Amino acid sequence: MITGNTNTLLAGAATLVISLTLVTYPGLLSVGKNNMSRPDPSSASDSGLIRTTHLEMTLAVDLHTAVMTGHVDIQFERVNSDCNSFVLDIKDLTIASVVDVADSAALDFTISAADFGSALTITLVPSTTALRITYHTSPDASGVQVLAAEQTLGSHPYLFTQNQAIHARSIVPCQDTPSVKARYTAHITVANPLVAVMSAVSTGKDEGEGGVTTYHFHQKVPIPAYLIALVVGDISYRDISDRVRVWCEKPLLDECEWEFAQTEEILQAAEAVAGPYVWGRYDMVVLPPSFPYGGMENPCLTFITPTLLAGDRSLVNVVAHEIAHSWTGNLVTNANWEHFWLNEGFTVFLERKILKQLGGPDKGEVIRHAASLNGQSSLKDAISLFGEDNPLTALKVDLEGVDPDDAFSSVPYEKGSTFLFYLENLVGGPSVMDPFLRGYIQHFAYKSIKSEDFVSFFTSKFPGVEVDWEGWLTKPGMPLVVPEFDGSLQKAVEGLVGRWAEGKVAESDLEGLTPQQVKATLTLLFERETATLETVQTLDKLFNFSTYKNCDILNSWCRLAIQARFEPIVPVALAFVSRQGRMKYVRPIYRDLFKWSEQSQKAVEVYNSKKSFYMGICRNMLTKDMNSILGS
Repeated sequence: MITGNTNTLLAGAATLVISLTLVTYPGLLSVGKNNMSRPDPSSASDSGLIRTTHLEMTLAVDLHTAVMTGHVDIQFERVNSDCNSFVLDIKDLTIASVVDVADSAALDFTISAADFGSALTITLVPSTTALRITYHTSPDASGVQVLAAEQTLGSHPYLFTQNQAIHARSIVPCQDTPSVKARYTAHITVANPLVAVMSAVSTGKDEGEGGVTTYHFHQKVPIPAYLIALVVGDISYRDISDRVRVWCEKPLLDECEWEFAQTEEILQAAEAVAGPYVWGRYDMVVLPPSFPYGGMENPCLTFITPTLLAGDRSLVNVVAHEIAHSWTGNLVTNANWEHFWLNEGFTVFLERKILKQLGGPDKGEVIRHAASLNGQSSLKDAISLFGEDNPLTALKVDLEGVDPDDAFSSVPYEKGSTFLFYLENLVGGPSVMDPFLRGYIQHFAYKSIKSEDFVSFFTSKFPGVEVDWEGWLTKPGMPLVVPEFDGSLQKAVEGLVGRWAEGKVAESDLEGLTPQQVKATLTLLFERETATLETVQTLDKLFNFSTYKNCDILNSWCRLAIQARFEPIVPVALAFVSRQGRMKYVRPIYRDLFKWSEQSQKAVEVYNSKKSFYMGICRNMLTKDMNSILGS
């Protein structure tokens, strides 16, 4: 335990200054049934007793040392008037002092070990309504990645944050739980020519002396700490519409503008399904390739992986997913990570409703069914990896002592969406479910909820419908019921998979197939484990899948070829996982190579040489995968 009340300020050269104001939205406690003082097992904060109402950060960020230095001013309100301490989540932060903002009097504090970081406990006096914490971050902050200039497409360093699920505490002392939502404003000063963008609407910029610019932001909609996001880099933008913009490094501008040209159309389709878009702008930033996810739904600034730049717009369903989060996840939020399916299952379900809207009355529903059918493959893969009896394959999980990152998989996405599809069939189809979905969003907008809240709302709307809630929410493994999805778009794929499984490959096999169907063909062939080495050699010769720019197809091809022990795929697969850090691709390919005894050592060597390239969460998961397969 560390204690202190020193009032020493930290000094240091700044290349970036951040001033951030965060204000909570009135009445936004979790509406879960058990509103205890510590309702989130992933947080040490006592949000049931005391709540942040205003947060203002002033930080100096040195992109060369990857350290942020400064202070944060926190205003708060006591939910319990007798509360005399304030517990905040921190991780690898060095706390120099805590003082009362009103009179600069030092406040006693302790730092004690806690799950997933530390607990900063500040002793309050009755008159205290605001405090200042002076601190600095660690260069190894789990929520930050700083790239050297040589890791970018330009000549300047690059910084981005990734705070989901519980990494905001590595950047600022906070109540790092989705049960607390807040508004914020920000004033960010950067050294030219660097540009700062955040998960908020820009309100202007000011040119300053000494080669700096201050960027101003305001987030009018309350958000949890994990959605505070920052990017600093030599980036530029293209406008897609009056409210849609794509940011990226300058050499990618033309490519990004073309790939994401349909974003406004997707956003309008989402509004037709879910209701008005309340966030103002929908901007995107295409991050460097080490970003570990396909996308991150930071409001007003979706983070996008460059692996979506397929050159054929075939992977923009990820944009539909992140747009869907504007309603499910960002507006209606899981109260803690044990109910993550409320964020992701609903978002996948809504994403496919958006794809249906885009597909039109003739093809839309078939497209939605095909996407749902394809999703079963990733669900089966995740459950196979965890084990059918693993409690982390349930929708509602117990995360006491479990890092939410370790529980991450496609289960809450696909199993959650499958559950909602089942409920849709149960209540009478889309004509009944669609208005219910909009009503659900309207009812719980701006709130953080638990699974029990959804159950109560559903049963209030459909009192005569019987559902095995306990089984669906708590039983591990595959869903209790998998709906009969329309597989008409899969027929051509299934026939082709059958022929390839028998070694019957023709040069014309891919004619007329969409990229999604090509990917589905390779995935299904992989799942059946029937492709021989000879068949894979023929596929390689005829279709040259190893040169595909579409990363979904390349990933599926690498896994199939590794499964068949096609040795020429090894350098292709290792090059693929070395140039991007998206966990959807790098984790399964590394796992496959670790299990190939003749190639495992080469895979280990490549991983060890690329460790610093991957973001912390990806690096941690890859290390755990490697140790699980090969031994620590």
